[in-house]
Amino acid sequence: MTGTAASRSAPGARAAGHGEQNSGQMPTTARSVRWSFGAVLARQGFQLASAVVLARILGPESYGVIAAATVYISLVALLLDQGLSAALIQHPDVDRRMAGATATLNLVVATVLGALTWWASPSIAGFFRVDELEPILRLLAFAIPLKALAITPRAMLSREMQLHRVGAADIVAAAIGSAAGISAALAGSGPWAMVYQVVATDLVYSCLLLRASRGPLPNLAFRSIVPLFRFSISVFATDCLAYVSRNMDNILVGRVLGVGALSLYGMAYRILVVPVQLIGQTVNRVMFPAFARSADRPHEVAAQLLTATRLLAIAAIPLMTFVACTAPELVNLVLGTAWLPAAALVSVLAIGGARETVFYVTPSLMKGLGKGALIVRYEILAALIQVGGIVIGLQFGVLGVAIGYSAAGFVLTPLLLWIQQRLTGVTTKSQLAAILPAVHAALWGAAGYWLWSLVDLPSLWRLLGGLPVFFGPVVAVLFVFHRAVLSGVLAQTRALFRRPPSQPQVTSSEGP
Repeated sequence: MTGTAASRSAPGARAAGHGEQNSGQMPTTARSVRWSFGAVLARQGFQLASAVVLARILGPESYGVIAAATVYISLVALLLDQGLSAALIQHPDVDRRMAGATATLNLVVATVLGALTWWASPSIAGFFRVDELEPILRLLAFAIPLKALAITPRAMLSREMQLHRVGAADIVAAAIGSAAGISAALAGSGPWAMVYQVVATDLVYSCLLLRASRGPLPNLAFRSIVPLFRFSISVFATDCLAYVSRNMDNILVGRVLGVGALSLYGMAYRILVVPVQLIGQTVNRVMFPAFARSADRPHEVAAQLLTATRLLAIAAIPLMTFVACTAPELVNLVLGTAWLPAAALVSVLAIGGARETVFYVTPSLMKGLGKGALIVRYEILAALIQVGGIVIGLQFGVLGVAIGYSAAGFVLTPLLLWIQQRLTGVTTKSQLAAILPAVHAALWGAAGYWLWSLVDLPSLWRLLGGLPVFFGPVVAVLFVFHRAVLSGVLAQTRALFRRPPSQPQVTSSEGP
């Protein structure tokens, strides 16, 4: 590697080189955050707009067909990857041959899943007791290979911290897919609008990522990917357990309470997931490769964890508390009166979503440090606790499911704090100190909005007036009581989202 000899001969050269590396990585990380934030914002915005149009046109009962199909499509997306994309990012030595073999395996699995989807579609429709689901799944079966084409290119671009290319593909694909879905819905296609949206999104996304990464070309060198399996199997098992714990609520609601209840629950969760993914996935995309790169430097990992926790807490907790307070007004204005029963679900899930967003960084930490076995053990326990909470809540209807799901997450919080302390050395007290300023400010904002809600106003004016009433106390509390934390978060945010100044060109001249 360039500079090795110099570093051996000069005692201070290694430190200088390390400093140069960090200064060179900062613009890359900042650009990655900007593009990740923009990509998640655009994708979630387009998808939410499409979902709102479909929901308003179809109503809760008919929209349940789309909610049921979404549960299955998310499972297919999980099975396509098998954890290999995470292994490609985490593994220290990856070449194009290994990546090409991974792409081949993804396509083989996609073909098998497509055939299984076609064969199992009547049983899936019967499980949810929705006959219209069968032809929709059978058509989507042919589009499954399109999803597989994007997996390896995305992993390779993420590995190289080329997240601006991934972000650009996200934005364009989401825009085209949402336009296709909305156009189909307005044309009267009903639940079939989802098919247009999914196929258009996956086709555009795969084409753009293949072009950006220039392959890799599929090959049959399957032996080259054997080193990936040890880590990928752990990640895959973890993702399967996470799917069970995060989707068992949808599955049980759809099966036991019917697609009407599933529609309300699914829409409430969709409203919740926009800010959660906007904030959490942005950080997750950047922190996983960042943790992986710093795995041999524990002090850097600890600093990265605290920085991410502060940013996540300040960004998520006040926002999600505002969503919880304003849920009736938001649901009425966005979806219409037919969807008002979903408002209570939005409030409960928003509180759980705030907690989930703050700890979005934990899986990235475990994956980045290569702790595959720890991930599996945690996800087994998490799945048991969350499924238990959902099953208990199911006895009390769809609102009980929302409460059980959110409560299970809070039960897991002490374990997550302990895992982060074990891996980084950051004490639980320090982690809580990074979170508590946001909680303190959000509680004052909630109190302000509660007083405001006592005034009898139309939903729109109550919501618009509630913005300064809520966020005014939030900013004031952060400024007065937690000024150092606020200043640090603002400085970190400016550093991440500001374009780095261009470096002056250095010219060297030799004397006579």
